[in-house]
Amino acid sequence: METSNYPRQVTVVSTCDHGQLFPFFNLLYRKRFLLFFLILSLFVHPALRGQTKTELNTLFFDGVYLDDPETILLSSAARNSGKAFISPPANLSIPDEEQIFLNDLLNDIAQYETSINELIETGGTFNPLLAQEYLSIGNLYQQAGDYENATLALETTMHIERVNQGLYTLAQTEAVRKLIENSKASRNYADADKYHEYLYYLMSRSLDDDSEEYTQAALEWADWNMEAFRRLAFYNEEALAMGGGLSSIGSSMLRRGDLVAVEDSQFSDILFVPRSAFLANSSSLRSQSFTPEQLVDPRLKKAEELFDLVLEKDSGNEEILKKKAELTYLFKLQIEKYISDKPIGSNIVLSNNRGFRAIPFLRRGYSDSREELLARAETLETQDHLLAANAYIDLADWDLAFERLQRANEGYSKALEILMANGLTEKEAETFISPEPALFIPDFVSFEDTRGFQNIPEELDIPYIGYIDVSFNKRSNGSLRNIKIVYSSENTGHLVRNRLLNLLRSGTFRPFFESGRTRAQSDIQVRYYYSY
Repeated sequence: METSNYPRQVTVVSTCDHGQLFPFFNLLYRKRFLLFFLILSLFVHPALRGQTKTELNTLFFDGVYLDDPETILLSSAARNSGKAFISPPANLSIPDEEQIFLNDLLNDIAQYETSINELIETGGTFNPLLAQEYLSIGNLYQQAGDYENATLALETTMHIERVNQGLYTLAQTEAVRKLIENSKASRNYADADKYHEYLYYLMSRSLDDDSEEYTQAALEWADWNMEAFRRLAFYNEEALAMGGGLSSIGSSMLRRGDLVAVEDSQFSDILFVPRSAFLANSSSLRSQSFTPEQLVDPRLKKAEELFDLVLEKDSGNEEILKKKAELTYLFKLQIEKYISDKPIGSNIVLSNNRGFRAIPFLRRGYSDSREELLARAETLETQDHLLAANAYIDLADWDLAFERLQRANEGYSKALEILMANGLTEKEAETFISPEPALFIPDFVSFEDTRGFQNIPEELDIPYIGYIDVSFNKRSNGSLRNIKIVYSSENTGHLVRNRLLNLLRSGTFRPFFESGRTRAQSDIQVRYYYSY
């Protein structure tokens, strides 16, 4: 099937940490002329060409189907609008409007500094009026990219509020939220983790369990634990490896790659054995091994616990149910990432096709989420045919992601039946189900090196650093084979190329659905633009 019949873009690109290059980047990003400023920075800052592992922590890819390989996009705005630039516009400069705005920002900071000094002279260092002043100047410092001074100002706000209103006063929550935002902007995830945990502790101590504010706090803490897990498991952000209740020996060893997955030939159980244990007596392997349940990261357990707490009050919350499903899928990805070949001399035989079937946590998570997705799809059948079709597609994607091809075909067929019963031709319905050849599924999962994982909105314009042209074939089960890099732009390093290959190899993609069954596709061509 010709790929030119598909929509012009795929959901998957990356951004550099511009906040470190330009003090006022976050501020400028919202302004009308930012595109030209960013294009200029792309060509004059050699740091953008760096491709170290640390810099690539912000990597993401945008897939684009192009008929004309000579057309080069410089930013995601061009991709989204359908317009392309062959070369950067000439005579780029920072508009006067932007320079005026920057000057105003500096003036505002100076005025707040003067006001703070005056309040300290008249009312002392714990003057209650200082809290709002420090909060405001902290916000300005953050916009200016001065994260160190922003942190000092915001923590001073918290201290003043505690002195005047009590240790656990909710008056400090706005400053804590700003500290979380500030830490993430500066990519200091260890501090972001600390402030997230403190915010939840503060809210849980001060609010009633049935209050809407407490529910929101629980969801924020659960969401952060999932994000922290992803950054630990897939991005090696070891600063997030905490002691106490949010770490365990087994999950830490799995993350570091210190375990070997094997299958017990007697009990057909999947076990994870420390590599060092293979140097000892083989009879001691089982006693030193970990079960899959012991490897579930405590952050995932905490997130699941909090999601279940919310579902007790709102059992049909679709967003929370999908987050629980994502939680299960993330653990599946982690387990699959670390399963290795059978060690020489082991008395335990590794199976290459057992996968999650022997892991209770994954079996339970798959079944529970499937039950919820099916119930939602059946309910929507009597309400809205488009929503019902999408719900059955979600169900089929979920089955396919867990290697249940027959069930997936049944879900896609049900969606096809609903769409055709409501006026779509068979061809239109099939295109609705399979809109593009490189669509990651499940769509509610944030895959590595994507906009979703990096929390970058699709509509946010990002300058591209380079691109990689890839060809591959897609099996009927949604996996890719014969993945080949056809061409890459100048200065595209091997780390970037390997990250794209790993992303494509590890993902599951929506298969082409035709005549009631999923089908394979050959020679799919995609250009993946990237930034970091």
